[in-house]
Parts: sequence; C-alpha cells; structure tokens
Amino acid sequence: MALRDRLRTCYDQHPLFVALSALLVGLHLAYPFVDWWLRAADIAPPFSFWDFGVYDQAVEAWRTNDHIYTRNEDGGYHGSYLYPPIVLVLFRPFAALGRGTGDPLWIACSLLLLWSGMVLLVERLAGRRSWPERLLLLWLLVGYQPLLLAMKMGQTAAFTAGLLCFAFVGLDRGMESRPARFASGALTGVVGVVKFAYAPVGTHLLANRDRFVGAVVAGLGLVGLSLLLFGVEVHRTYIEVLAWGVNRSGLSRSPALWLSPYFKPFGWLASSLWLRLPAVLVVAAAALLARDRDRETFALGLAAFPLLTTLAYTYYLVALLPAAAILIHGELERGGRPVVPTLGLGLAAVHAYGLLAITEIVPVAVPALDRALVYFLAQPGTWGCLLLAGTAFVRVVDGIERPLSW
Repeated sequence: MALRDRLRTCYDQHPLFVALSALLVGLHLAYPFVDWWLRAADIAPPFSFWDFGVYDQAVEAWRTNDHIYTRNEDGGYHGSYLYPPIVLVLFRPFAALGRGTGDPLWIACSLLLLWSGMVLLVERLAGRRSWPERLLLLWLLVGYQPLLLAMKMGQTAAFTAGLLCFAFVGLDRGMESRPARFASGALTGVVGVVKFAYAPVGTHLLANRDRFVGAVVAGLGLVGLSLLLFGVEVHRTYIEVLAWGVNRSGLSRSPALWLSPYFKPFGWLASSLWLRLPAVLVVAAAALLARDRDRETFALGLAAFPLLTTLAYTYYLVALLPAAAILIHGELERGGRPVVPTLGLGLAAVHAYGLLAITEIVPVAVPALDRALVYFLAQPGTWGCLLLAGTAFVRVVDGIERPLSW
C-alpha cells in the first residue's frame, strides 16, 4: 500500500491522532531553528557542554591519582562529578581528545547510538524503513527539546536512552532467543549503573527471570571492575556522594526559579515520598503479574521513571521517546487511543518553554492565582509522563489475568 493510502486509512480511523501527529512532526522539524532564535535572545542555553567539562575534570583527576569527588566549602558536591567511578571508563577516550573536540564527539556518538537504537526499535515494531525515513527520524530526534538540551549540556541522556532502545530490541527478540533476553537485561543493568536515578526503567526485569539475571550479572560485573580499577576508598567516598544526593533531593528549590533543565513533577508537595513509594509498589506489582505484556511493561518503566525517581531533570524526558513509539504502535495495532501517548510526547516536548510561557502569562492574566501553584501544577512534562505512563499501565493491567511463569 502506498504511503498516501496508508495515511488516508489511518486518518479515517484516527483523525485526531493524525492531526496531532502532523502538528508534532512540524514542531520537531522547526524546533532546531526556534532554538537558534531562543539562543540569540538569551532565553535558551548555548552549546556549552558544561556537564562534560565536569566529566573531563574527573578523568584528569583519575589520571593523576587525585580526588575524583571533591567537596565544596558547604560540605556538598554540587558542581562536582556525581557518577559512579566506573563511568569514567566511558568518558576517558573523549576526554583524552581535549575540550572542543572530545565534548562534541561525545554528543555526536551518543546521538548516533540513540538514533540507531530508535531505528531498530521502530523497525522491530513497524517493519523496515527507507533511508529517507531514517534520516527524517534523526532530524525529528534533534528537534525534541529535552534531547537538544541534553546535547547542549553534554549530558548522558542520549546515551542511556540509546541503550534502552537496544534493550527493547533484545526484549522483543527474547521471545525466540534466551541470549537476547539476557542481553536486554544486561543493557538495562548498565543504564542503572551509569545513573542510579534510572532504576525505575528496570520495571520489565521483574517480568522475566532471564532479563533479571542479565541485569544482575552486568551490574555485579561493573561493580567488580570498578573496585579493581579504582579501589575501595573511592567507592566509600561515592557512597557519601549518594547520601548527599538523597538528602539534597528532599530540598525544594525556589518556586519562582525557572531554568530549562528543571523538572519538578511533585514540587508542590512538602514531601512526595508517600506518593512515589506506593506508585513504585503498584508499578512493580503490575509488572510481576502481567507476564504477557512485555512491550507495555517496558514502556511503563520508561514513562513512569521521571515521576518515580527522587530528583528529575528535563533531559530525563528523553527516555519517553522509545516509550512513546512502543505505546503509539500498540494503540494503533489494537485499535485503541494512539492520540493519548502522542499528546503525552507532545507535552514533554514543550515542557521547558511551555512552562515558562504559562508562568509568565497566567499569573498576569489571573492575579488571584499563586505563581508557585501555577508553576507546579501546569508543568507540561508532568502531564505528558502521566498520559504515557497511564496508557502503559492500563495495557499492562489488561494482562494480569494471565498465569505466572517465573
């Protein structure tokens, strides 16, 4: 069937989905140019690769046997290297090239990994794509604001999302291949070691023993290698860094402070642990009980993770890209509501500057509304995550009646 015929058929069945998808594609195609204008107006941050500069300093400290983790005068580690010691092995080849070469190359390689993973994921779901379609996908990825923000900062969001795409491919192939199931779990385990905040993306590990074992083996292997390379004392210091991070996550930032990386889904609550902990238990229970919903369980972990982790940032929303692709395809296949996950992805795409516009316009138009309340409750990214996670959760729960086969 020709592309035009497929689009016409899809429009007849899901007119709102097609209209919203066209709007979202247009936004992603145009956003790199919009970002150029925002940078010229000093609204959007430049390509400073600031976080990679921190990685570079930590690699240099490792190379010279200096302290990798450095306390500030206030006793904290803000602005210091915060990843596990073993992650320096990943950064070292790029840091060796020096600033100005290593940092853009790191971002280019991370983007290439994500693009390759997304191509494989899409082709696993919808069949082989042409090269023009694959290249269009690359531009659409760059036009996703949370990803572009991560690239500007030199962050690991593209790298981890790329690994998760490959983990999904392994999960999907795992129905016929046990090594693929191990590989899926191992890749997920690597993501969790690189950044502990990503732990909720491992939800799908609970649904399959082979994936769970693969994650454990990969995690223990990386921990063992890290101890071998860096020694015990560095890891003791890293435990102090983790403790500082946990305590810091409980401190609320000023509600009047807007920055594009800030994402505070439950910032309006004095403490969100009472809300996050039951949500984690519900998600885990659903994953354990619905063994025949591997795709949806995988998407649930990715979509819920920015809501469930203790301290989130806008660039964590990059993980929604594979989740949205999985859920949209699933809704189309079952004749469901593909417009819901599509809207969720669209809200995530406009989170940062949509929130800025809302907090600048609404309190002026309606002075009776508290600006802080508007800030917290009107965060587009929060509602986007809820739509995506909600769609995935409903589809996972659909399979709970299946018998367990652990």
